[in-house]
Amino acid sequence: MRHIRSVWLLTISLAACAAVAQPHGGDIVLTVTDGHIVTNAYDGAATEPWCLFTGAFGGTNQTNNPGFDSVAGTFPANAEVGFTIRRAVRKWDGSGFSTIPPERIAVSWGPLGPVESPATDVPVQGFTLAASSNGSFHYHYTFRLTAPATAGAYLLELELWSSHGAVGPSEPFWMVFNKDLPDAEFEQAVNWAIENVSSCGAGCPADFNGDTVVNTLDFVAFLNAFVAGDAAADFNGDTAVNTLDFVAFLNAFVAGC
Repeated sequence: MRHIRSVWLLTISLAACAAVAQPHGGDIVLTVTDGHIVTNAYDGAATEPWCLFTGAFGGTNQTNNPGFDSVAGTFPANAEVGFTIRRAVRKWDGSGFSTIPPERIAVSWGPLGPVESPATDVPVQGFTLAASSNGSFHYHYTFRLTAPATAGAYLLELELWSSHGAVGPSEPFWMVFNKDLPDAEFEQAVNWAIENVSSCGAGCPADFNGDTVVNTLDFVAFLNAFVAGDAAADFNGDTAVNTLDFVAFLNAFVAGC
């Protein structure tokens, strides 16, 4: 059984960039590996590549957590790092993240933004912020849930990129925000996202239903998601569900694990 790797953080107000010798526990730690940005979880002792993180909207329907952090030398000095919101926000319906709610998630930092998530699955490019002169990057964006801001778990899909030619973009990563759900229900939503939406827990891409074996059950599960147009069927990660995903899954299914 795969384990949840969540980022649970105290709600703080932090709007300034600060270079630190070590990353802050709970932040999304950025590294550059093989020329690409990589998102990592940090438990206070070690970092590990990971792609799904959590936060919680407070009484003002916003949060500054999780933040983004990196050690000195990660990026070229003063390199710009930006983000893209890859698709519309999804809301947990008790069994999946297939619902596009009326709410949006708006991202800002100081005078920059807000940049709102789209109403449909059309990528929206955000603003950039500069790494420090020593190559570290530490910012806490403000994430705000727009009206009607009803209780639930909200899934935001992002990508990071750099204006510096030597640094390629990250793989997609996900943030699940809690708005007034009980912890047990929110954990269920996060675990479902890890298993069915993100690539974090996928030891074998063709194991679509996550039962540790590749068989016809995976094919049926993918086919059902594909016909329904579920985001989980975006097998190639290009933010659209189409025949390219079907072909990509079929190739992985034939190859096995």
